[in-house]
Amino acid sequence: MNKTIHIKEKLAESFRRYGVEGEAAFHSIALQYYRKYSKVLQNIPEPIVYKWSRSYSNLETDLNIKTFLNDLVLQDPMGEKLSDLYQFFIGRKFREGSGKFFTPKVVASAMAKMLPSIENPTIMDPTCGGGTFLAEASYLWRQDKCTLVANDIEYSLIELSMLVLGLSTPKKHRKYFSSINIFDPSKEITSWYGQVDFILANPPFSLQIDNEQFDSELFLAGYRNSDALFIDTALKLLKPGGRLISLLPHSVIANKDFSSLRNIVEKRWNPLGIISLPEGVFHLAAGTTTRADIVVLQKRGSPSKNGHKMFFASTPSVGIKLNRNALQPDTNDLETLLDEKEVQKVLNI
Repeated sequence: MNKTIHIKEKLAESFRRYGVEGEAAFHSIALQYYRKYSKVLQNIPEPIVYKWSRSYSNLETDLNIKTFLNDLVLQDPMGEKLSDLYQFFIGRKFREGSGKFFTPKVVASAMAKMLPSIENPTIMDPTCGGGTFLAEASYLWRQDKCTLVANDIEYSLIELSMLVLGLSTPKKHRKYFSSINIFDPSKEITSWYGQVDFILANPPFSLQIDNEQFDSELFLAGYRNSDALFIDTALKLLKPGGRLISLLPHSVIANKDFSSLRNIVEKRWNPLGIISLPEGVFHLAAGTTTRADIVVLQKRGSPSKNGHKMFFASTPSVGIKLNRNALQPDTNDLETLLDEKEVQKVLNI
């Protein structure tokens, strides 16, 4: 058995002896991170810490669990294991019917590297999940200032993002968190309209959206799904010339049924790149075989240094196993692609 899986199973078994499972189990783990790294996690609201403490109260007297958790947290000062632990303990609730799944770190890292270097950018993930995209973007600006904006409709994911970004990003990087349905936006989202330089995201795939009042050109054209509405929402959030780098279902890019959608998108955006990912890239991370592409779009409104050039690419390997029986690949075609001069020129990176 994989060592990481063994550790999680052992932890879950210990928790179950006290009737602690699911969210309560993850809250107990989160509390240990908070206690160990409280100096860098000072901004987590007290009600959240109190909730975590209540979940852990049944375990407090078990010295074996305390030692086990302490060792786990000590070995993970950047919070890199947190998203995996979240998925293990709360994964079913997160995935079922949501159209959402966590992005493998290698894919998120490559997508962040497609951002051009500018001074003090505002970088947003409107469907932030575990905060991986923003953590990767923050690393690129580690020597400079930037603003990170994390939103997700699932509040437990905002709590996860608070932990991940608190541990993995510099204090000088300003961070904002909200838990809003972006398809029914409130002031917490609309206040960012026209203020964002870059959006990195893996939005919920292919959810039906029925809201007659939704202000979206694609919605009015008959595309009443989360993929289309996310593109139009990103258009509102970005500044002129701002960049969207997003995962989208391969069907949106390739199927004839979406040809009108693609025509409308090209009127409002300058497409810079489309990268086809291998089938199964999300299988181990999220238990789905959904086929996805990385789409790079630049909002029109300011001249592009590179005109309207764009690139298409297919990446048979992204450096991770596509299923449990596969061998670990020797290559990462995403990283190789980003080393190509023509691609760098189009993306201005």
